[in-house]
Amino acid sequence: MAEQPELTLEDLLREPIILKLMERDGYRPDDIRTLARQAVARGVQWESRRVTARWAVLQRLDVPHLGASAHFPTTRRRLVSP
Repeated sequence: MAEQPELTLEDLLREPIILKLMERDGYRPDDIRTLARQAVARGVQWESRRVTARWAVLQRLDVPHLGASAHFPTTRRRLVSP
């Protein structure tokens, strides 16, 4: 069975059932596009703050300079006290 391509937001906003549900709920395609743009912008801001916070922690721990190309993992780790 061939893998189906992932639909884009624009693909979804052309689907008749999606349009019908949005109409019922009082939304227009432009409302959803705006919401998606805002979510992406907030995600970029969040990631930027998270990387900045990690860099500040590394500097306080006196970790040697890692350079501009250093990769900071994005996985969340829970700190457990001993």
